[in-house]
Amino acid sequence: MARYRRKPIVVDAVKLTKSITVDSEEGSVVGNPGDYLVTEPNGKQYPINAQEFEKMYSPVSENFDMLLIAKKVYRVIKYKVKAISAKSQ
Repeated sequence: MARYRRKPIVVDAVKLTKSITVDSEEGSVVGNPGDYLVTEPNGKQYPINAQEFEKMYSPVSENFDMLLIAKKVYRVIKYKVKAISAKSQ
C-alpha cells in the first residue's frame, strides 16, 4: 500500500479496482473503481474520488537520498565551523 501526504497528516491509500461501501461517521459511503480508499492514522477509513484525492494528497517518498542528506549536513557543519572560527579571531 502506498503512502500519501495531506498537510499536515500522512495517510495510507489504495486505488480501488471495484466498488465498495464503507460505513463512516456520515453513514454508508460508496467508493467506485478508480477512487481511493484512505486510511487515516487513527484508523478512520473513507473513499474519495480520484480527482479530489490527487488535488489534496501527494506521494510520500519512502526512499532517502543519502547524498542529498550528506550535502545538507556538510553545509550545516561548514557554516558552524566558520562561525566558531570568526568568534575565536
